[in-house]
Amino acid sequence: MFSRLSEKFGNIAQKLRGSARVSEADLDATLREMRLAMLEADVALPVVRHLMAEVKERALGVDVARSLQPGQVIIKILNDVLTDLLGGQRRDLDLSKIPSVILLCGLQGAGKTTTAGKLARLLVSQGKKVALTSVDATRPAAREQLQVLAGQVDVPYLAGDGASAASMAKSAVLQAGRDGHHVLILDTAGRQVVDDELMAEIKSVADAVGATERLLVLDSMTGQTALQIAEQFHAAVNMSGCILTKTDADVRGGAALSVAHSTGVPIRYVGTGEKIEAFEIFDPARMAGRILGQGDVVGLVEKIQSTVDQKTAAKAAEKIKKGQFDLGDFAEQLGQMQNMGGMAGMLKMMPGMKLPQGALEQMDDKPIKRMQAMVYSMTPKERKYPKLLNGSRKRRVTAGSGTTVPELNRMLKQFAQMQKMMKRMKGGKGRRMMSQMMGKLGGMGGGMPPGMPKM
Repeated sequence: MFSRLSEKFGNIAQKLRGSARVSEADLDATLREMRLAMLEADVALPVVRHLMAEVKERALGVDVARSLQPGQVIIKILNDVLTDLLGGQRRDLDLSKIPSVILLCGLQGAGKTTTAGKLARLLVSQGKKVALTSVDATRPAAREQLQVLAGQVDVPYLAGDGASAASMAKSAVLQAGRDGHHVLILDTAGRQVVDDELMAEIKSVADAVGATERLLVLDSMTGQTALQIAEQFHAAVNMSGCILTKTDADVRGGAALSVAHSTGVPIRYVGTGEKIEAFEIFDPARMAGRILGQGDVVGLVEKIQSTVDQKTAAKAAEKIKKGQFDLGDFAEQLGQMQNMGGMAGMLKMMPGMKLPQGALEQMDDKPIKRMQAMVYSMTPKERKYPKLLNGSRKRRVTAGSGTTVPELNRMLKQFAQMQKMMKRMKGGKGRRMMSQMMGKLGGMGGGMPPGMPKM
């Protein structure tokens, strides 16, 4: 979502980093670049003006420590101001009541129902006992969709009784209390446009159940309209936060900066894709770091912890130690990397990886998927003993995986070299070997990992 803004701000930060001296004229030039970048990213004009004034005021009034360069200080100021614009400190949900009711609202098409399932999955992973319910009295299909999602994330769906949305909500909360659920996520009805009837219904539901969290689900693709929608909902229901969906799309990202600052409603979560697990807690400080090209190591570690199968990783590590790492293990590790967002997703979160946005967009994980397909087209014995693959077996494998014999030969050669390195990997040599291995896994024999473009 922030790709274009991040590219522009990253370039600005890169110029400042090496500056031994930053004059007021240099600062003005930097601020002009920032202003243009933010306006291009669809950030609301009042928000842009506020950010520019805040950065200039702090930069001109700051005392630069001897150990720091002025450019570094300005980057720190930029980081702090962006963090404030995005909502300041991360705010966790208030789940002190049992059951705590999380009310989701928003317009049709914003992704409310899918978000309810994603949020349920995330809270379950945090050890909460969660239930889902829908109070959309006019659209049975919406309730059925939520029931299906409840089954996918393995949480109960509670069907509330009553003719009105408020009575259905009350009934579901009573059931959740009787069943000992910590959290009830309540999906409300949507409309194509904001109207008085919708607002009255949502307000009656929120009042009836005493919702501890009232989260507005916003489609990040709506641009500046998202700000108007947020203001209207917040005026009626007093939102405690918002969730931005479809942030993986090629959108300009200005809505996120504008909503948090203009309404005071913090962004709590972001939907990062269509899959049920494509959902993240929004941390303003870490997002500011990403926008400025400083990476997000904490986010990367959290992603690894949440997506990597620890047993599989431990088994692979043990096999590497014993020199028994085979093609089956190799395919599993490629799958783990896919679950973490692929090569581009991981590189974006790593500090110091200053790659042009065009290069990241060119990067695809098709070579990795093709390698997996080749391995999964082999028999278990062939995965363990690749030398068994003679001409006829190779033709069978490539026919089953939709690849070619030269591709298979290239992968087998790379894997044989990697195996040889792993057997020699001991003590201090390990780190050097790992960097060499990344080169050996290059898609066409080059020094970059699979899917990386030629630089």
